Parts: sequence; C-alpha cells; structure tokens
Amino acid sequence: MKNLIVKPLGFLLLCVSFGACNLEDNFPEVNPIIGEWKADGENFLSLKVNGEEKSLEEFGVEVLRSNSSSAVSTAEDYLSFNFLGPIDLYDPQIQIAGQEMFTALVKGESVSGIWKLQNAGTVLHLNSLDLRENGYFYNIQNITPEVLELGWSWDMSYIGETSGVYRVQLKIKLAK
Repeated sequence: MKNLIVKPLGFLLLCVSFGACNLEDNFPEVNPIIGEWKADGENFLSLKVNGEEKSLEEFGVEVLRSNSSSAVSTAEDYLSFNFLGPIDLYDPQIQIAGQEMFTALVKGESVSGIWKLQNAGTVLHLNSLDLRENGYFYNIQNITPEVLELGWSWDMSYIGETSGVYRVQLKIKLAK
C-alpha cells in the first residue's frame, strides 16, 4: 500500500521538477549585435543627397565642391574621418564582443575600442583612442541576428555664389 502512494508521488515530484526547468533559464540572452560583421554585398554603403543616390565622385564634386580629379579621395577622407571611423569604406570587418569591446580592420590596420548601445538601443556608439576622441555614433535602422543596418543623416549648408543646403543620408549594411 505504501508503494502505491510513494511511487506515484515520487513520479509526480520528478515531473514537476522537470517542468519547472526551462531551456531559456539555462542560457543567457545574447545581444544580436555581438559577433563578426562584414559588408553585406558590394553595395553595403549607400549615400544619398536630397533623396538621390550619389557615387563618391558625385558627392565629392556636388557637395564637397572638389574638382573631379580629387573628388573620390576627398569624399573618402571626409566620410572616413567624420562618419565611418572604425567601419572601413571598402572592406568593413568589425568584431563586436560581449564586454563592450570591439576590434576592426581599417585600411588594413587593426583598431580597438569600446561600444555602447544608447537611447534605448537605437544608437550604436563606437569609440576608439586610435581614431576620433568622441567616437562615432550610428542610428540603428535594423538589427537581426544576421543583419545590421546603420544610418546617419546630416545637413550641409554653403553660403556664397552657389549657396545651398544638402540633406545627406548615409546607410551601412553589414552581415554576419
């Protein structure tokens, strides 16, 4: 009689203890930004001026007012220093680690620094002593475990004979 009560009660306790365990409890949540990111295809970088897609040469001539022979290098320097920073213009490779550390290859050289998600996870801040003092800020437009889309937009104003305001939009698409 005792076995008829103890065995089912033991089985019931065993079932309850297994049911209380959940696989999600055993594994910590992984931030989708952590991992190695590279260019998502050849056109990982998109540059628009006043809503119209522009090449580096067009951007250099029309917006930065450079001559056509140096327009591409002027645009490369401007974007790299002011907006891209640790994200290489032609072959981006960035490793974002869990302890808010990152490493990247920029023009073949390794740079490292810290990263933070700010503004409720809508802004990625990458800061490296190897680059600019205040770091680089990117608006996160889309993030999944496989795709990271970053963006930035700004206005450029010129006063003079050919004055004008340019609304510039930069979009970077990376993949794991």
